[in-house]
Amino acid sequence: MRKAPLSLSALLALALLSGCGGEQSSPANSGWSQDLGDPTGQPLRRTETLSEPEQAPAPLSGTTTTPPTEKRVRHDVMIAKDTPHEATCSCLAVVVGEPGDPRLLWQAEVPKLGGDVAVVAVSGKGVPCPGVAEDAPRRPSIAAVEQEGADVVLTIEELPSGRPQASGAVVPRPGPGGAVYVKPKGPKVPYGRPAAGAGARCKVK
Repeated sequence: MRKAPLSLSALLALALLSGCGGEQSSPANSGWSQDLGDPTGQPLRRTETLSEPEQAPAPLSGTTTTPPTEKRVRHDVMIAKDTPHEATCSCLAVVVGEPGDPRLLWQAEVPKLGGDVAVVAVSGKGVPCPGVAEDAPRRPSIAAVEQEGADVVLTIEELPSGRPQASGAVVPRPGPGGAVYVKPKGPKVPYGRPAAGAGARCKVK
């Protein structure tokens, strides 16, 4: 038995039902992302994290500008030949200055140092030394650099022949009220005592 054809009104009603069902399931209208659906069939909302790019921290005020490796005894700086070798302390001429001070002589290029350091050079050449023969070896050398409170203290030794002589040093600048001093390494070393003979160390600058 043949079924009767659907009427025009029935066809229109069926078309309207189909259109409403498709619209209700559209991901675009639901606010969910179809691309980011998980395997369980549950849609996931698309999210983004926005953040400002990280910036390098600002340098601290008063940061030293001289590398720590430069603060050490040196074999490549000495008192210049045309600088008067006068006794600053017993048996020793001492110069304290900036890296480019004309009283200093560098064997190579003057290093780039900051304003937080000073350069010290010592020499016994041509300096009167009571109790020491004129033809005796004169090899004063900086054995150590220490900070004692606000002061900077250099210890001077008599260096045997064959060893490189530390004729200079790059040292921290003394603190407020401090100064640069030199002192002998042991009682038999003639270098670095106060010219007046009093005290264990000699004030240079």
